[in-house]
Amino acid sequence: MLVDPKRNMDAPPPALKIVPTIYPTSPPIDTMLDRFWQAGAELERVIAHVAPPDKPLALLEQLGPSPFPRGGFPLIGFLATTYDKVGRYALERADDSEPYAADRG
Repeated sequence: MLVDPKRNMDAPPPALKIVPTIYPTSPPIDTMLDRFWQAGAELERVIAHVAPPDKPLALLEQLGPSPFPRGGFPLIGFLATTYDKVGRYALERADDSEPYAADRG
């Protein structure tokens, strides 16, 4: 490993150098623990339209075959059923005519 003889060894390595950014910095998390899980006003501007996927189990297909030995419990079948039920639940709760509202129960 090559070491730059001019580099101050007490200074952080160049990869950890703090660089200026155009984005505002977040306050330290310990100063906002009491409101950490609150979404804030920005969430009200988010519009989400829920629709069924073109190919229902595409995500599971992308995962490929199970890496676990086939046992008495059909893991992939369970995941497919769960994925389908969660998707149906989301579609039933969504009303595509209005944007998602954070206050929906």
